[in-house]
Parts: sequence; structure tokens; C-alpha cells
Amino acid sequence: MQIVVGQESHNASQSKAAQILYQLKNPTAEYIVAISHRGDWRYAPENSLMAIQRCIDLGIDVIELDFRLTKDGYLVAMHDTTVDRTTNGSGKVSELTLAEIKQFRLKNAAGVRHSNQQVPTLEEVMNLVKGKVMVNLDKTESKWVRESYEVLKKTGTVDHAIFKGNDDIKVMRQKYGSLMDSIIYMPKLWYKNPKVKELYQGFEKDINPFYYETIFDTEEAEPLLIAKSQMKTNGDGFLAIALWDELCAGRTDEMALLEGPDKAWGWLVEQGANAIMTDRPAELIQYLENKGLRTMKTVN
Repeated sequence: MQIVVGQESHNASQSKAAQILYQLKNPTAEYIVAISHRGDWRYAPENSLMAIQRCIDLGIDVIELDFRLTKDGYLVAMHDTTVDRTTNGSGKVSELTLAEIKQFRLKNAAGVRHSNQQVPTLEEVMNLVKGKVMVNLDKTESKWVRESYEVLKKTGTVDHAIFKGNDDIKVMRQKYGSLMDSIIYMPKLWYKNPKVKELYQGFEKDINPFYYETIFDTEEAEPLLIAKSQMKTNGDGFLAIALWDELCAGRTDEMALLEGPDKAWGWLVEQGANAIMTDRPAELIQYLENKGLRTMKTVN
């Protein structure tokens, strides 16, 4: 089977990732992009290859993962500055070599130390997801964009990865120059940023991103107002983060489970969210399918 996107032809093993990217670039209210936080970490250790594979099997579109640089220059999937919480080892990632980190074993969500799984590298992750899903790269925005980009080029997955960050476009241009034109970049619109409107307008004038990660602690917070007005008018995708209260005005995964998904995920969709990040990927997928909110645009 062949699916053609523009002038590029993709075989069947690549088609899902191509469809997801097309959907992200052309956001609609009929297909809500499902993003899983650190993989399905209730099923397998967070940021592990098994947690990633679980998301692929569930039909998740994008997997948010965290990466940090080892002492010898490898990017590994790790949220914290140390390996202490998530492995049976100890120490700062920046002070350990890849070989040392590979000796450790990941813990599960309950802290059980007896997993047989290792901490994966960015290269291993991208080889696993290639053609299947996209990856939302966290913890790389301020320091390791170039290092990440080199891995993406090596694995042929530059179009599979979404970089993101808090800095305005002037700062990002100073740091990375023309590299900003070669990556998929999603700025973060934080309610704590007193110049969030200016940040949004600056990015629109320069690289014109097709998606924004939007964080709002109340229903009157400026990022949400921007999402409902300017972003909607400009055709930009609006990613809502349903992880904890201050990220989404309380419309969390927990609310979805305790009070019903319409009050949480449904409310976010009503505000115009085109994508939702969740810690409950299976439940979110089921809800969106039941609501008819997974009708993907045809890739031409």
C-alpha cells in the first residue's frame, strides 16, 4: 500500500506516522490527537520501550518522552536529573556514562526494582517508533536540540519528532539559528509568562508553528483566551495538558475518571483543543472513539 504526502511516497510501515504529521499540520475538530505522557507508564516503566510499544498498540498518535544527556554525550530517556527515582541505580545522568546507565534496571510506577528493562537511548526510541507514531521531545529545548537533531537525522526520523520550549523566538534564534527552520517546533504558552501574547505573536511572524502547547490554571488565563481567539483564527493546533489542575484549569484525567470524561476531556474539546495529553491513554482513546472524534483526514 502506498500513501502519498505531497511529492513523497511512504510505504505501509511508514503510513501511520505520515498520517499523524498531516493531521497535526491540518488540525480539525473531528480528530483529536491523543498524546501519552511518558508512554503508558501504568502499564510499563515510564519512558521505557515497553511503555512506548504499549502506546503504539493502543493507537496513540504522539508520545511525550523526556531525554537527558549522559557524561559521554548520549541522549537517554530520563525525566529527572538523576536516575534514582526510576531505576535501581543512583547518580546524576550528566555524571554517568551510557554504559553505566545501561547496567541499571528500570522500576515500575510503584517503585518495584525488579524490571528487566534498561533505560533506552533516543536512537533506540526513534528506531522503535519509526513509521508508527510521533514523539514529543521534553527536556531537550534549552540544551540539546542539536544533539537530538543529529540522532533524528541518523535514524531518518526528523519528521517524527516535535521539539518544544518556553523561550521566545528571538532567544531560540540566538541559540539555534537556521536549525529552527529544519525542525518541528511547538512553543509553550504558559499562564505564568507575563508576555505570553508577545511570545505567541513572535513565533507566528517567524516560523509560524502549526501547534502550541497551551497551559492555563483558570478559565480566564491568557493562554486559553489566545487559544480560543487568535489561534483558532490562525488555524493553529491547540494542545491541552490534562495531567494536573494548574495545567488545564482542573479539567484533568482524574476528573474524567471521577466525574465523567465529558466534564474534563470533553470540556477541553469544547474550548477548541485539537490534542490532549494524558496519563490515561487507553481511556482517552476509548472516549474519543465513542464520541466520533477520531476521524482522520485523508492523506493526499
